[in-house]
Amino acid sequence: MELFECSLLKYEDGKTIRIVFNNRLSSIIYIVDMEAKRWAYSIEKNKILDLIERKVLNVLNEDPFHRYVIEGDLSKAERERRDQAWKIVSYALDQVEIEEHIFITKYREDAIKKASAVFKVNYSTVKNYLIEYWKGGKIRNALLPAYHLCGAKGQEKKAYEKKRGRPSSVESKQGVNIDEKIKKYFKVGLNRYYYNEKQNTLRTVYEFTIRDFFTEEYIDASGTRIGVLEDFAKIPTYNQFLYWFKKFNDAKKEVSSREGSRIYHQKYRGIIGNSTQDAGLGPATLWQTDSTPLDIHCISSINRGVLVGKPLLHLVIDVYSRLVVGFSLTFESLNSYSGAMIALLNSMTPKKEFCKIYGIDIEDEWDVACIPQRIFTDRGELDGKQIEGAIEGLGISIQNSPSYRPETKGLIESMFHNMVHRMIKPHVEGVVNGSRVRERGESDTRLKANLTIEEVTAILIKCLIFYNNFHVIEDYPLTEQMLVHGVEKIPRKIWEFGLKNQKGQLRVLPDDVIRMHLLPSDSKASITSKGVKFRQLLYASEYSLKNNWFQTARIKGSSKIKVWYDPRDLTNIYTRGKEDHKFHKLTLVDHFVKFKNKGIEEVEQIIKYEKSVDSEGKERELKEKMKLFDDIAKIVQVGKQKTEEQIDNTISKTKKLKGMKENRRKERELRRQELQEQSISLIEEVQVNETENYECNNDLDVFRRLQVLGMNDDDE
Repeated sequence: MELFECSLLKYEDGKTIRIVFNNRLSSIIYIVDMEAKRWAYSIEKNKILDLIERKVLNVLNEDPFHRYVIEGDLSKAERERRDQAWKIVSYALDQVEIEEHIFITKYREDAIKKASAVFKVNYSTVKNYLIEYWKGGKIRNALLPAYHLCGAKGQEKKAYEKKRGRPSSVESKQGVNIDEKIKKYFKVGLNRYYYNEKQNTLRTVYEFTIRDFFTEEYIDASGTRIGVLEDFAKIPTYNQFLYWFKKFNDAKKEVSSREGSRIYHQKYRGIIGNSTQDAGLGPATLWQTDSTPLDIHCISSINRGVLVGKPLLHLVIDVYSRLVVGFSLTFESLNSYSGAMIALLNSMTPKKEFCKIYGIDIEDEWDVACIPQRIFTDRGELDGKQIEGAIEGLGISIQNSPSYRPETKGLIESMFHNMVHRMIKPHVEGVVNGSRVRERGESDTRLKANLTIEEVTAILIKCLIFYNNFHVIEDYPLTEQMLVHGVEKIPRKIWEFGLKNQKGQLRVLPDDVIRMHLLPSDSKASITSKGVKFRQLLYASEYSLKNNWFQTARIKGSSKIKVWYDPRDLTNIYTRGKEDHKFHKLTLVDHFVKFKNKGIEEVEQIIKYEKSVDSEGKERELKEKMKLFDDIAKIVQVGKQKTEEQIDNTISKTKKLKGMKENRRKERELRRQELQEQSISLIEEVQVNETENYECNNDLDVFRRLQVLGMNDDDE
């Protein structure tokens, strides 16, 4: 076994020695006792090796005696003392021909005397410097003075009658030494008044502590208890209270008790590691998903004058590559199951047709459609029975983050910031900055909204494609293999590298299987004679027509059917056939085309708006109908009076009914004669107008005027 200079060896009883010189020719080594002030002494190398072999002596791998210092942190006095000691030691070592002589008494004594004479120091000073030099590993900094050990820094001083610490600036207030009893009062006061949700200030806590422990109660003449302070000389000052608070205080306890453990974990806990280390083998191993309200107000796509409000954005990110694999923008409520499912459906299915709906043509810019192994999400969205079918059918395991702990999903949270605040909000109007309260007289930014949810979705698609293909993730921790292959810190590049070198083949399933497990379902749809009715809309398909659903409903009555739907687009719904058990798509019938590409909330709002318009129209209709009834009643009354004046009551009923046909013929001839006279009068009027430069194109104009007067009445 090789023994090296400056190595530390430790005996079983705890004694430690350092090898300071090894004579390879004579097998003699010199060691120094680390716990005694004595000269280094010699010992045979074989003896040391034997002790090591018998494990009586152990070689230390670490040096607990080495002092790690930064030159710039040393004080001027420390540097001067060290440099002076180094000059003395160097001079003494130079006085011997070979290094081993400094360990032999007759040579060492002569060197020490010379050094003492030159530097005018005594023998003990040179001796101490040499011993410290050897103990410290034979380096210059071993000669540093131990100022850091002076004054018992950090150790509590004993309390005597004399006041410790800096004297008070006011001579009459000497102060009091803080003993164990007063420290106990301080701790009780802090626990009682400081470490709670009331968030009292330290000054208030100090005053409450003085009131509780340094006052005496007296009862005045009225029987009221009054607290009177003791002798001011025996009351600790606020600065003393503050000093001991800093010594007692635990930062974690302070934040957790005053602001809550959730705030501590979000803002103040230590951050070790990163999300990528949880990603496992590569792409699609772990996805993160979360939702946040988009601070952009939208308008209705049917009536752009109607404000709809803020949509909810769900994002899904691949942890390994930081690639955004899917999203959904809906008017679903926060932490809703539907919004999360639609985002996952978008992540697991091809994006080409989806982007085409919003007028964006892509090829391979967003070529992601696979099934992940694990999904990390909030509690609530993917927690409970609703997700059990997806877990079993798609083979996905769900990891739920702790409640109210968004910092556990740092990637998705930072993505919200980059996507919403930096890339979208500066370019659009109708932006509301979180929960900021509008100042008095300030304009309401919601009224400036001018984008529909479809237009905002198109903007999001553009931003996500840019992010996936061009955004450089500066803080991404590249692996050694990535560095060798020259992988850029761009999500798509990292994804492609992971597929090629780590993950291999991605797991995919048919789109119908994914839809059946992820889309929300409803058993309240009805097969009627007019179509499949769902949320007041009507649907049909070749499959439904082929199987005579609507004829059967007209004969036997309507029936219920289970459908799957996409809350953000009710253009199509899906159902499972009873005969073939396959997934079939139903599409909106033609006269409901105005609801194409509309989500549930927008459809409901449109229907509600139509009902409000119909309601206003019906009110006007009713008012005008009352006027109509009055006009009809007046005409009937006039006719009735004239009839009563002219009727001959002596004629029998039979006679009146018998001549009805002949009476109708005479009445018709009379009407024709009257109309003929009116037409002749009209022609004469036209001829007069022609002489007054009135142009009549042809006889067609005359015919039209006659038509107004009713000359084209039927014979019957």
